[in-house]
Amino acid sequence: MNNVCDFGAVGDGRTKDTAAIQKAIDAGGMVFFPPGIYLSGTLYLKSHGGLELAPGAVLLASPDKEDYNADDFCVQNSFSVQEKSSGAHFIVVLEQEDIVIRGGGVIDGNRQAFYNQIWEEHPQVFKLTDWRPGQMVYCCECKNVRISEVELNNAPYWTLFLHGCERVTVHGVRIWNDYKTHNGDGIDIDCCRFVTVSDCIIHSADDCITFRGNDRKLKRKQPCEFVTVTNCILGTRCNAFRIGVGEGVIRNCTVSNVIIQNTRTGIQVNGRYSPTSEGAVIENILFSDILMEVKRPLAVCSDVRGVHDQEIKPIRNLVFRNLNGTASWSSLVESNHRGDIRDIVFSGVKLKYRGGEDVEDGPGLIYAEFGTKNAPAAFHLANAEKVVFRDTQIDWESDSPNWKYGIMAVNTEITEINSGCDFGKPVNSAENG
Repeated sequence: MNNVCDFGAVGDGRTKDTAAIQKAIDAGGMVFFPPGIYLSGTLYLKSHGGLELAPGAVLLASPDKEDYNADDFCVQNSFSVQEKSSGAHFIVVLEQEDIVIRGGGVIDGNRQAFYNQIWEEHPQVFKLTDWRPGQMVYCCECKNVRISEVELNNAPYWTLFLHGCERVTVHGVRIWNDYKTHNGDGIDIDCCRFVTVSDCIIHSADDCITFRGNDRKLKRKQPCEFVTVTNCILGTRCNAFRIGVGEGVIRNCTVSNVIIQNTRTGIQVNGRYSPTSEGAVIENILFSDILMEVKRPLAVCSDVRGVHDQEIKPIRNLVFRNLNGTASWSSLVESNHRGDIRDIVFSGVKLKYRGGEDVEDGPGLIYAEFGTKNAPAAFHLANAEKVVFRDTQIDWESDSPNWKYGIMAVNTEITEINSGCDFGKPVNSAENG
């Protein structure tokens, strides 16, 4: 194992240790960081090695733009002009195999150095400057990646990006981003296969965990599939889970034994995020044993902007089993066309509903993630087929008259509501909008 101090790293938080750390990496094998603060620019990990950070060791991202990789350093890289994010990264793992990042230490993206001022017009977020790094830890088209027991904090953009990888284990990782961070995702799993995420605690400003199907820039196209997330605690001002984005395929995944707290939306499944996209195929996903304290428990939508007439790829075979918690916004199942969303099962769902102040009923309203109003029901369904409710109970803790229905369904086929269901309010179903 290569100790970075033996290669000239100082670890005082002021001296830039980039060259010394990269020399230790290039020597091969694992690289060890004893306690200290190691200031560094972009680091490139190599196959059959990785980073081990001792408790008390902090790998701190440089505040200087010139210390990072160029946006075009690889063909798979991308950046967002709209989100004012570059293609620069702190840790790069590109087309490598047998990579390990572990230990009780911290990888810190130093978000405060790039933007830290409250935006007066939007005080819920920091005001962006002209430049910031992109994904903090960037793993692209790699095999056999293991990330465990480290803290990943203060990312200026997404925290951990897994793109086109195979056989990945993320275990016991702690992620913290200030809730005012722009696009501060936790773990983004994009077109990856055979991935396990377990025993993680994630508090992020944007989506905690995503399953994505954006294969456009990959050398090797593949679906996002065989992914499992379990035994995690999540919190965010956005979505605990976002399933969607891209034009590929997301399928055969499970999420279980998760606590979601202080969060806007528990589970967001959307075929199309960008208005110019054809959307992703999403199928065969099981969510089970989830305790949630949220505004909206879940949304399964063709489009985050509401029901439109555009063609969209299918969303099918989703199961939501043993969901329990509190909510104040309606859950959504909304398809652009009848049957594009189908075979949706709710089983053992028990939710306590509060709020009602921002609920409205009437023609022309858009109920969606980016909608204008909140539907007057625990469940709002539109244009879906083969929706099943088993042992689902809604307890109304709010006496607001705005809450009118247990289920509000438009042009939707509900194939089963069994005797174990109690919605506490009427089921309103209409064949035509």
